Amino acid sequence: MKGFNPRQPSGQGPAFQSLSRTSYSTTSPFLKLPPRQKITLPEDVQRAPLLKQNVLPTTSPPIASNHLATPPESPLEMLTPSDLTIYEARLKESILANKERRKQKFIPFNSVERVQMPASYFRKLYKAIGDDGLDLRWPSISFNSRTSTGIIQWMPSPVYETFASPFIRSDAVTTQDLQSEVARRIRAVGTQRVGAFTGAYEGTNKEPDVLFKYRGQDHKVLYTAVVEIGFTETYQELIDDVKLWIEGNRDMRTVILIKVEENPRYSSPASKLEDDEVKDLGFPDHKDLDTSMVSLKDPNNSFGPLQINNLVWVGEMGVFLEIWKRDTVNGEAKQQGTRSYFVPDNPTTELDLKLSDFYPLDATDGGNTRFLLTFDQLRFDLEAAREELAVERCRRVLLEIANREDNVKDRDYIP
Repeated sequence: MKGFNPRQPSGQGPAFQSLSRTSYSTTSPFLKLPPRQKITLPEDVQRAPLLKQNVLPTTSPPIASNHLATPPESPLEMLTPSDLTIYEARLKESILANKERRKQKFIPFNSVERVQMPASYFRKLYKAIGDDGLDLRWPSISFNSRTSTGIIQWMPSPVYETFASPFIRSDAVTTQDLQSEVARRIRAVGTQRVGAFTGAYEGTNKEPDVLFKYRGQDHKVLYTAVVEIGFTETYQELIDDVKLWIEGNRDMRTVILIKVEENPRYSSPASKLEDDEVKDLGFPDHKDLDTSMVSLKDPNNSFGPLQINNLVWVGEMGVFLEIWKRDTVNGEAKQQGTRSYFVPDNPTTELDLKLSDFYPLDATDGGNTRFLLTFDQLRFDLEAAREELAVERCRRVLLEIANREDNVKDRDYIP
């Protein structure tokens, strides 16, 4: 892979950051607050620790020197009552933004936050979504009772969708050759809330990225396999999810873990520029941005940095996949085989599994039928998704600049 260096430890910072330690500020076009206006929070909120990522020793095989490495993270801290109030407000804001998105074609950045909290706090956050959020796929909230961790996913990025949808499409293809009675019992679906966990995970709620279900002849529905995709999540956070599914659900057969890594971790390239300097670069109006304006910084590196008007909006990407199953001796989650890298290019062209890895089928029922996931198609889809992500990130910056200009013209605006 040309021009590649392993990722160096870098500061954290999810792309969706409307909350800071000292103030709550936003440039969201969906709120009534003027852009850049800051609301000073009470002193106890200013001191309250916000999201910090989990730091746990990795259990994965060493990442090869020519692939991206996950940077160290700082530990989670317990959510305070003051923080809880802020997160409730953010959930309601996100719901409004997603409802407006249907009209304005505006897609927020991908962001996943994990915060330690008691179960009572999670119930309050879930309640904050209310009836308005029931028909929305995002924001999504889950809770791991074993680790007392709440997970909030605000919105998936095109990169996330690239790896979720093929599993659903592939499922439809591989079942078409089975007897119709068997095929009709098999389903792969997008996000669906699951609460059927036992043991140390009892009381947990989780929404997988892809869920495989099997409805037996006794009408019992089994959750038999999931796909967990991590873009902003760390590898260890994905492993925590793997253990939850396998060790907390006796029917789970297989978990597919997909980790997407970006080097360097995204930070707006316009953050060190004045608004006039960005405008002087000749960007079009944010509404006129499209993927035809995106180019590779290095034409010889298909998954290298992407730029618009000479500013880099998406870093170099690497993607790997792991298969996890239940250990037949101790019942714990155990990785099967070796890690597969399919971005950058790898001689491996497909993931070869059998339907029996997903469903309680024997050979006569079609359990030996192959479940194919073509890596070449995923690489092609990822190229397009990266271009969309670059446009989204650039559009967000241009929209913020436009909002600031509008407020300067507003005589009632007080910065």
